[in-house]
Amino acid sequence: MRIVSDRKSDGRVYNTPTSSEVAAIIPGDFNMQMETNRDIILQERNSGKLKRISEIHPSYIPMKYPIPFAHGEDGFRLGIKKADSEASKKTKKENISMRQFHAYRLMQRDNESNHLLHCRRLFQQYLVDIYTMIESNRLSYLKMNQTSLRSDSYDSIKQSEDKGVVDMDEVGNKFYLPATFTGGPRYMRELYFDAMAICRHFGFPDLFITFTCNPKWPELTRELEGTSLGPTDRPELIARIYEAKLTSLMSDLIDNKLLG
Repeated sequence: MRIVSDRKSDGRVYNTPTSSEVAAIIPGDFNMQMETNRDIILQERNSGKLKRISEIHPSYIPMKYPIPFAHGEDGFRLGIKKADSEASKKTKKENISMRQFHAYRLMQRDNESNHLLHCRRLFQQYLVDIYTMIESNRLSYLKMNQTSLRSDSYDSIKQSEDKGVVDMDEVGNKFYLPATFTGGPRYMRELYFDAMAICRHFGFPDLFITFTCNPKWPELTRELEGTSLGPTDRPELIARIYEAKLTSLMSDLIDNKLLG
């Protein structure tokens, strides 16, 4: 999406945004009747027939991003087995998920070509795209397995019925999202209950600590040294360094008892 200013109004008041960001619109967010499947339509050279390539096809990613995947490397596909190791034996799932596959591809390795990490805006678009793919696949799984996931009753419908509400069109949820789905209503409700339980046991908090990222961190500048990339070109690197520093801060506060 590109915002173009026609300069018919005062640019000092109605000026366009100065920051350059990559965003995504997921089909189905505004209208549940929208088609949420994404695919690539190919035309065969000999027969001229059209063929659809879904997002779980191995050729979907290299066809959508031919520049970083110039050799046509396979993308994610169903049924990729995990390596036979002690860590994989402890897990219940035998196959690799879409999130694990793309997290592996985002790692920088010395014996592999890392040109994907140097694609700047195209790399940012790739990150946003695979994130929406992962989220849409998780929602599709929950939608297709409602019978095995629904474990509680519709409390909102019962409460509305007790209050005498006759029109039930806007009461209740169409799909059940478990508490394990990040960002869902039950997930946020559990976080709220946990926070209230902590306050009831230990008392109300005395400090509100904010922890933000600094683009001048030595770990970040050391990794970007010798390249023409900036901190905004490597958002996955910023996320990893931020997570490591946040874990270290929590270890100092909880384990080392820095504040008592």
